[in-house]
Amino acid sequence: MDNLEVREKCLQLTKKFGFVPRAVVWDFICPKGRTARYKHWRELQKSPLFSPYILGSGFPEYLILSQKGRSLVGMDALTEVPTVYLEHDEIVMRFFLLLQDMGFLEQSWSEGELRMDRVLAIKSLGDGVLAKLPDLLFDLKMEGTPVRYALEIERTRKSQGRYQTMRRAYQRADNVDVLLFGVVEERIEELIQREIEEAGLEFYGKDIGFFDLAEFRDKELHATLRIAGKEISLRDYFLAVVTGNSASADFRRHGVRAELREVSSAS
Repeated sequence: MDNLEVREKCLQLTKKFGFVPRAVVWDFICPKGRTARYKHWRELQKSPLFSPYILGSGFPEYLILSQKGRSLVGMDALTEVPTVYLEHDEIVMRFFLLLQDMGFLEQSWSEGELRMDRVLAIKSLGDGVLAKLPDLLFDLKMEGTPVRYALEIERTRKSQGRYQTMRRAYQRADNVDVLLFGVVEERIEELIQREIEEAGLEFYGKDIGFFDLAEFRDKELHATLRIAGKEISLRDYFLAVVTGNSASADFRRHGVRAELREVSSAS
């Protein structure tokens, strides 16, 4: 991959998420090898299309779009994110890139993209209130109507009130078929499960899945997904859904909901 290809991929990624980390460029975008990695990163740093992420002493391992870069990719590009969200959003970015590399993604929207366009968010989620936006909303490529997923990365434990707000938001999100939660500890999974079960969210036809963030960091899509009372790797689960493998029957309860969404979109 040459410098222009690396730059173009980084431009699109920064437009979508507001920044690009050096670690992600090295792991997903530029050629492997220490020399090549540093060479491409230095080229990005020197490009007039990018600026260093500067806050306090600065974070040289992150780049954002310069004004010239935003003009090139579109002024709807996201601006830099607060420092406290960098690590969180990098996890979301890696999840997105892993699915993209496998060719599974039909379309996707980051939280920032949905936040910038309320009409898009309402249409994509099927929720006119928008009390909670997912970290990533995406469709998988498959025959017929794509399955729509909402990804939530939960790195800290929140109050029960926050979980209630999230549950109510997804109850209204008619276009979301499956909720996936990446959790940092078992207790967070238990709290979310309890909120969902007590509210009867399952009656709305949505599947709920959980995976451990520590395992995801080490194994990526080979991490275990707990969904529909079963355990399966994220990769095998997505592969089963995309290919329509008969083994995925237990994970395909979205069928009626997807047909309803298709009819609603056509009306």
